[in-house]
Amino acid sequence: RGCSPWASRWCVPAAVAASMVALGFVSPAPPVRSVRLTSAALPRRSGSEKLAAAPMASRLYGQGDLDRDFCGSAAAAAAASCVAAVGLKKGNQHSLRRRTTPLPTVLHRQQVSGPSVVRESSATAVDQLSASEDVFGFVQFQQTRQPFGAGAVLVDPLHGRRWEFMASDALFSICFDAVSAVYDWLDSCQDVDESIQWATELNGAFSPVSPARAAPLTVKSGSLPLDLSGAFLRVGPNPAFWPPKKRTHVFDGDGMVHTVRISGGEALYNCAFMETTRWRIEQQLGVEWFSRLGEFEGISGLAKLLLAQATGNKLTGLRVIEMSTANTAVVVTPEKKLWALNESGLPFRFQLDEVGFPTSLGFDTLEGTLKTNMSAHPKFDQRTGETFFHSSSAASESPFYVSRSINGIITDRIELSVSEGFHHDLFITEKYVVVVDGSMRFDPRSIVDGEPLWMFTPEQRLRFGLWPRSAGKMTADDFIWIESAEAAEIVHALHAYDDEDGKVVLWAPVGREMQGSRSAVFGDIGPCQMHRIVIDVAAAAVDIQAVAGSELRTEFPRIRDDRVGSRVRYGYSALQGEGSCEFNFVGFAKWDFEADGLAQVIHFPEGVIGGEPIFVPSKASQQYDGDDNGYIGMFLWDSKSGESTFALYDARTMYPEPVVEMHVPRRVPMGFHGLWVTEDEFGKRVARGSEVA
Repeated sequence: RGCSPWASRWCVPAAVAASMVALGFVSPAPPVRSVRLTSAALPRRSGSEKLAAAPMASRLYGQGDLDRDFCGSAAAAAAASCVAAVGLKKGNQHSLRRRTTPLPTVLHRQQVSGPSVVRESSATAVDQLSASEDVFGFVQFQQTRQPFGAGAVLVDPLHGRRWEFMASDALFSICFDAVSAVYDWLDSCQDVDESIQWATELNGAFSPVSPARAAPLTVKSGSLPLDLSGAFLRVGPNPAFWPPKKRTHVFDGDGMVHTVRISGGEALYNCAFMETTRWRIEQQLGVEWFSRLGEFEGISGLAKLLLAQATGNKLTGLRVIEMSTANTAVVVTPEKKLWALNESGLPFRFQLDEVGFPTSLGFDTLEGTLKTNMSAHPKFDQRTGETFFHSSSAASESPFYVSRSINGIITDRIELSVSEGFHHDLFITEKYVVVVDGSMRFDPRSIVDGEPLWMFTPEQRLRFGLWPRSAGKMTADDFIWIESAEAAEIVHALHAYDDEDGKVVLWAPVGREMQGSRSAVFGDIGPCQMHRIVIDVAAAAVDIQAVAGSELRTEFPRIRDDRVGSRVRYGYSALQGEGSCEFNFVGFAKWDFEADGLAQVIHFPEGVIGGEPIFVPSKASQQYDGDDNGYIGMFLWDSKSGESTFALYDARTMYPEPVVEMHVPRRVPMGFHGLWVTEDEFGKRVARGSEVA
């Protein structure tokens, strides 16, 4: 960026080639056994103490040799050095300016060879990891002074081993700056301002905010139920760097959890970033480093995608599943763990303190049994303690899998042959796990054309994969695949149950083809509308039925969380207003599964936007009957006045005025999925957290 025409023409391609050589993609060096570590941890300096001009790299002393990822040939180092030098504008030390913030200390994935190893989580809690577990995340280092600059020492007291890192080698710095220069140049080819128009929609409903702690809510109307106690949670994207320097999609923001802690007739508002490894690295660098979904547009976007796939983020030492933003959904597991989820990565653990403030703990590997990413909508059967989830893995030949965990450990994992669709949610009943394979398909050509990443494919009919839970051990052969007669897509599941005739009944918003329609994610698909889907397993047939209320545009459907997998009568979903904004939720609907359709609707006042309707059980609804005995909770945003409120509606009567609406003393950005944590759950485990496995 800002280079001469000659440099722009030749330095960027040369930097790509030199970086790939230096990173070991065409290195003649054979693989070596090593402890794979990246750069040293430089101590933070005050404004007057800038980092030394010595280039950053890591030289490893002790057991093992440098990994070939950072053992490029001397020619590669020289070439990259020349590229970095030529790319500077009039001697302006670009690479030295970047060194004014320390590079992150990151441990490359490795297999632990000893009984245990100590690591540091993002909440500074220290855990003991088993010998077979993959280690990743931030590691405790002893920062030292070395003759050639800053350095660090990693000590393994259990085995008497010691590794030293020194800032005396130029290779890491050269690779880092070369790749950074390529991305900077590609950034300059893209329109960042155009990519963040979503931040101005609905009068800035999605604009990011800073963290807040224990802000009291004041009653605007109604009264807070005195017997209600627990915590309301909702997660959403909140870019830590604003305005961004990279193209940024609305889905790209760092995860931020917003909470309302209710206890003793009072309510407190909190919000905090999910301090994932990705978030912490970028905070240390002081810049946006990792790729964003919004960047993948046009020729430059395709180049970024190819470069990201080629380098594999070797400069940070992270796998794809370790780069999650944890910004999509929040759940509490049968083991009472709190997770923030994004389906590109591992579940991210956090806890709440007594006032409801979220504190990050780290990624959860389910005691080392979870090696791949997890979907954003796992299903928890509270009766059996089972967790079911699915996800895709770009690294495997069969990119789709379904798993089951019991007592926080993966017991089953099977791979299925499923195309690259938008696989976001699934269903469970007492008898079946139901996987959805819809009609949306990922098309890389859409990147070059500036189209949505997932396009509706009418040739691909909606189909379902059913696994009978009575089969015991999960196998791919036990899945029963049944295809419908039409093309359609299901993004979110509302409810599923087994009827008396042995059929499986699903309720969900269904989208069908609409040529020319465009949204932030999807193309050629119309608005989602509620349908009843009956799967006749014996006849291998699917019947997609319209219900009363199918004319409504609706999404973000929910039933009460403690009844998932069991049969209930009522469910709820958000109502979408007209226009292209997918999150213009102007009310919510109540659905009666026994009456086969719409029960009631609440419309918000003009200009007020809501979100996903989260069921909040009342104290009297703890018994199994009365599955609408409680409240519907959500944040509201008045796009006219710029006021944020938290509201509770009567879930049974669906009276249009809220039971209570409380003023939040600051703006709360709109977000994605939410959760209610009961006082019993809050007091037992989730407020304290536990060891990150």
